[in-house]
Amino acid sequence: IGIHQEMLRDRVRTEAYRDAIMQHSSEIKGKAVLDVGCGTGILSLFAMDAGARVVYAVDASGMADFARKIVKANGASKVVKIIKGKMEEIKLPE
Repeated sequence: IGIHQEMLRDRVRTEAYRDAIMQHSSEIKGKAVLDVGCGTGILSLFAMDAGARVVYAVDASGMADFARKIVKANGASKVVKIIKGKMEEIKLPE
């Protein structure tokens, strides 16, 4: 969890990711987005805010459990779908 906290505390980094995603919202709107190695799910939430129809957030570590809680706490469970597993081993719904 430590490295994820450190990354979230890096406001410049996090805001740069958010800004980049929002600047491309016209390409994201209505689309399915894949967030590989989603960690806390912050980028998935940004993609949702940019208008993604659905975000598949994949993480093989225990962070997937934390991401699921974060997504639920933000009322984003209908759009952001947390999938725990290795990208090479999971099957996406679409």
